[in-house]
Amino acid sequence: MKRINVVAMAAVCTLCAQRALAEQKVDTVNVHQLNEVVVKAVRAQKNAPYAVANIKKSELQNFSATGQELPFLFARTPGIVAWSENGTGSGTTYMRMRGAAGSRINVTLDGVALNSPEDQTVFWQNMNSYASLLGSAQIQRGVGSSTNGDGAFGGSISLATAAPSQKPFAELTGSFGSYDTYNAGASFSTGLLFNHLIFDGAYHETATDGFVDGTRGRSGSYYGGLTWLGNKFQIRYKNIGNFEKTGQAWNYISGPNGTESYKEIWNMGLGRSNTLLGDYEEIGGKYQLVPFTFRDGRKWDRTTDNFYQNHNILSATWQPSESWSHNIALHYTYGRGYYKDFRGNKSLSKFGINEPGKTDAVRVKGLTQNTYGVVYNVNFKTDEWDIIAGTNLQQFRGSHWGYVDYIKDEALEKKYFGADGRYKYYDSDAEKDDYSAYIKATYTFLTHWNVFADMQYRYVRYTTDGLNDKFYEKDGKYVNQRLDVDDHFNFFNPKVGVSYTNGGHKVYASVAMSNREPERNNYTDNGNYPYPKSEKVIDVEAGYQYDGSNWHAGANFYYMDYDNQLVQTGETSDIGEALTTNVKDSYRMGVELTAGWAPLSWLSVEGNAALSQNKIKDFDEYVEAYDADWNYVDPVHNHYSKSTLAYSPSAILNGFVDFHYQGLSATWHTNFVSKQYLNNSEFSSMPCYSQSDLHLAYQSDVKKAMGIKNVKIGLDFNNIFARHYAIMAYDYGTYVGGKRGNWFSYIPAAGFNVMANLTLRF
Repeated sequence: MKRINVVAMAAVCTLCAQRALAEQKVDTVNVHQLNEVVVKAVRAQKNAPYAVANIKKSELQNFSATGQELPFLFARTPGIVAWSENGTGSGTTYMRMRGAAGSRINVTLDGVALNSPEDQTVFWQNMNSYASLLGSAQIQRGVGSSTNGDGAFGGSISLATAAPSQKPFAELTGSFGSYDTYNAGASFSTGLLFNHLIFDGAYHETATDGFVDGTRGRSGSYYGGLTWLGNKFQIRYKNIGNFEKTGQAWNYISGPNGTESYKEIWNMGLGRSNTLLGDYEEIGGKYQLVPFTFRDGRKWDRTTDNFYQNHNILSATWQPSESWSHNIALHYTYGRGYYKDFRGNKSLSKFGINEPGKTDAVRVKGLTQNTYGVVYNVNFKTDEWDIIAGTNLQQFRGSHWGYVDYIKDEALEKKYFGADGRYKYYDSDAEKDDYSAYIKATYTFLTHWNVFADMQYRYVRYTTDGLNDKFYEKDGKYVNQRLDVDDHFNFFNPKVGVSYTNGGHKVYASVAMSNREPERNNYTDNGNYPYPKSEKVIDVEAGYQYDGSNWHAGANFYYMDYDNQLVQTGETSDIGEALTTNVKDSYRMGVELTAGWAPLSWLSVEGNAALSQNKIKDFDEYVEAYDADWNYVDPVHNHYSKSTLAYSPSAILNGFVDFHYQGLSATWHTNFVSKQYLNNSEFSSMPCYSQSDLHLAYQSDVKKAMGIKNVKIGLDFNNIFARHYAIMAYDYGTYVGGKRGNWFSYIPAAGFNVMANLTLRF
């Protein structure tokens, strides 16, 4: 809490300084226009022929007090599923859009790519409380328009930081709830200093014990900004940092025999047991999770992921006339982190130590990342034309490393550990260059018609070398997998579309192509499958929307035809990462529906639905196999002429009832996610699930009592009906003695839980 006090003191000092300065009116509209220029290049405009969901600042601010990560807000829009390892919505969090995993979703912050260049995903636990920093967010489902960074195969998310406040303010917020979860933060702005300068900042953090045992964690973010406003330009520097130490549960929840449903596991009293903490033992006729123990008697506390990241963005925006605008941003991101876990009763050959038998060990696996680049775009706009051209030049340099820092056998420690008290078992470096350029244009004719065209060229080079953390037997000894990847890709991504708007009506259609390169894990963890290839999708979209005086409705139809789509096999790595392989022909098709009605000024009802089919036309599956004595044998090969893509539910539904009267508001939300297959063979599945939440809030302006201008009180009631169910699962299916079996593991949702919030604005 010490950092929050520093922020609050800075706010008080700057507010006092502001009162001593002469005030001069600044064109507020122009300031917001300049801020919109920053993200216009990566966002779909109002008449764009794409499926879009826009999230306003007020929604982001309200959500930031819940302590949950941003994917749980995005999951209220069509076609998105979100879940967290600890069951509460905070910490290690994932999402899918149209069935596509996080590495297929392009995410930008003020036009700068946020996806990790190697893993091509966003680790949302590293972005705690970002919702409080944002002014808006836009979700484009499908390929959408050109953006910076990795190709969008499920969709893209554009995040925009809030425009700096020209009026001085300070805000304190605090939340507390179930599982000792708290969220605390402070933010401030000096307002306009010297008629040109604004300094603003924020600090937020969240901590929780988690629903799942061993997922206790703490994460946070800080922001500092300096903005210079001119008549038609602004220069802005943003420093955004984040940190996290999060308890992990990537093994998910499994029963002692590995085959029970989650309901059965819960009834056994093991529904929160985390097998990263220990092993099951039968004691007194009941199974219990017995913690891993060090040789000195200490018990293993938890497996943690530890990461620090700092983003630096220096941008300049210039609007010399109503028709022209320019934006350029220099950015640099530094990241460093590691996770530490206990490996109970494992063969040391897993670490390249060629000793017989099994023992306990603790490993530390980490990485360092440096990403830097420049983003530029120029916009020309008239009554008929809206043309945007831009370029993105980005370079990544990183390293991966791993150590063993404990072996139960003390003699082996002395034999293998170096002077630093540990044993290094792998080390590799990686580089990635990502250069792209695009031009997109919208032409308006006959008043109501718009034609859209978009062309992007992207060049990618990825190299990695050194020793990986996998080992193979050679001449009776285990040796590291040697990495030697040097791949180049040239991608051309065209898009065209047309729309008609008149009154509240909008009709549109588009065709878009996107290509993308494999991610690091596709190279290192492809196992029995061939070397990964780049993938391509052609996305056809068509839709209709109507906005009336008190109701709205829309339908978006899509067909996404994939070539060499990298799909999840249902297998996972030893840290829970989904393994993938290319499939030659596959598709996703469906319809996304939205509707809302406000029969009264204080009451509205809304809903959305995503209904889909997700199929592989031709799929070869390789399944790990053992003989009856659990000795490795050749993997079993199964061929399927048509099967359902894993983790692609055919129905995702959301319903809302919103009551709002003066300062009081109440929102009821119910969602439903249909059955999901856990591998591409349709051999195993996870049942459908549904839950309901209720949000209550009251806010009021006050007469500056103790300097307070506004007070807001909120209550969030989650999973009101206290259902115990799995929100995600995987099946480590294998053949044993010629028979295929299932070993299910689940991520559970927490039961009924509550979060209370208080926000004070000065």
